[in-house]
Amino acid sequence: MTPAASPAKAAGPLSEEQLARLKDWTKRFPHPSMGLLEALRDVQAWFRHIPLEVEPTMAELFRVPLHQVREVVTFYPFFTTRPAAKHRIAVCRNLSCTLAGCGKALSHLGERLGVPQGKVTDDGLFEYHAVECLGACEHGPALSVNDELLGSATPERLDQVLDAGRSGKPLEAPASVAVPTKPVPPGSVILTRFFHEPELHRLATYKRLGGYAAWEKAKGMAPAAIIDEVKKSNLRGLGGAGFPVGMKWGTVPLKKDRDVPHFLVANADESEPGCFKDRVLMERNPHALVEGLMIAARAVEADHVFVFIRGEYSRQLRILQAAAEEARGAGLLEKPIQFMRGADAYISGCDTALLETMEGKKAWPRQPPPFPTIAGVMGCPTVVNNVETLMMVPSVLTMGADSFAGLGAPKSGGTAVFSVSGHVERPGVYELPMGTPLMDLIALAGGVRGGKKLKAVIPGGTSTPILTAEEAGRAKMDFDSMRQVGSFLGAGGVIVLDESVDMAETLFIIERFLAHESCGQCTPCREGSGWTTRILERLLAGGGAPDDPANLLRIGDNITGKVICALGDTVGAVARAYLTKFPDDFKRKVARG
Repeated sequence: MTPAASPAKAAGPLSEEQLARLKDWTKRFPHPSMGLLEALRDVQAWFRHIPLEVEPTMAELFRVPLHQVREVVTFYPFFTTRPAAKHRIAVCRNLSCTLAGCGKALSHLGERLGVPQGKVTDDGLFEYHAVECLGACEHGPALSVNDELLGSATPERLDQVLDAGRSGKPLEAPASVAVPTKPVPPGSVILTRFFHEPELHRLATYKRLGGYAAWEKAKGMAPAAIIDEVKKSNLRGLGGAGFPVGMKWGTVPLKKDRDVPHFLVANADESEPGCFKDRVLMERNPHALVEGLMIAARAVEADHVFVFIRGEYSRQLRILQAAAEEARGAGLLEKPIQFMRGADAYISGCDTALLETMEGKKAWPRQPPPFPTIAGVMGCPTVVNNVETLMMVPSVLTMGADSFAGLGAPKSGGTAVFSVSGHVERPGVYELPMGTPLMDLIALAGGVRGGKKLKAVIPGGTSTPILTAEEAGRAKMDFDSMRQVGSFLGAGGVIVLDESVDMAETLFIIERFLAHESCGQCTPCREGSGWTTRILERLLAGGGAPDDPANLLRIGDNITGKVICALGDTVGAVARAYLTKFPDDFKRKVARG
């Protein structure tokens, strides 16, 4: 690739040292434009916003049109065009965190700081915002400061944040809440089996427990043989779609037929509300991802290996980088692993939108075909798999495809790690064989909190249709069984709702999120998600009209199937599930209006 052109001298407020840092980002990735978002993160840190006069320099450095820089700056929530506070406090307002009391946390911040949401304090130290899912639902209401997750937004913790911000002392980020914490029998679980080991994230511990044995085995296998073994294992994508992994890998053109670079990307942009298992897995068992990446890279003949991680996962990024460096130092990496961070946009988790983000663009999903395995990053064959999926790959080789497949359901091999939050006694991550009854999973999490009656369950993140208590009693946790009860396994984000929950309020929270995160590319989604949210907001405020439920269904039907990505389809699908399964919760609002 040709090196990026450089401005003759620093422009605007940039110092020569800062300009040198930006130039370095143009050389780290296969194309200069791929460093744009990381470079903008530096600019945001230096000035607490992106100065307008810096944008022409960025365009010239990263070889993109000026309008593309402006699009990126104004598209991603991490970047600001006006000076932000030194400490940007974020409290999650999504479903699990609303159930956990995020409103009280936001009120506490308002009282302590004396400013409304979004306004910077006079001393320039603080601002606070209610944000969408932070990927830490078990800590609800989740809290982050400057993209660093800091646990639960209790009044005591918030006071610690403010005191630390004023004194300049750093705050220790809490470890993930995860289970099990005790040894479990071999064969019952895969990725969480050794969670009781405090040094599992270290190479020495991982190798002592059998780590990298699969990688050694893969080195003696042809790429086609690895793919065949993964196909026989019935391993499916665990990031939401459930597509057979071996089948996806098999669609990558052979190098002898098309001699262009191949890319492999671990999608660590876990942003679906209710899902946090990838965060926990990366924090506790990072070498499993490193090993899985090496095996997958060999199978698809990857020249470039990336981990694309959501911006709020700063702690997990550091842990992964340390693990990759340990593996490199021990001679275990056949290909270097490069890391790229998102900029707080949910839509970047969609595989084709992720590719746009990696290329230094706004995250607008692409319309397939071609699919990424044919034309992905820079038009080259690209395999995108989620974190948990790649972590499972070593066990396919060590256990053998037949044993792995036999551990799960007929068409969904192995185990899955489920995120459980909401009204349960013990929120956390739980690994179980595919096909396990949903109610067994809820029981493992301690059952419905406070002994209350179960009203409903969201089985795979808020984008999946809700299940009634009766449906939950029949549901099994695998892709095909979940379809039989009218929902999807999704990314395994289980949210338990007790009898106190109002479904009209719940649907509003979900639709508000979808409207907020819509990329705006498709008119039906852009307009329909906002319209749906406004109707629900009016309904909750006491202004409901008799035809509101019917209008919500009609709007959803006018979006579904008329958009590029699944976000728009979700607007209609979840509305239909709530309106048809819990009509009384909406009728009461209409009658009150």
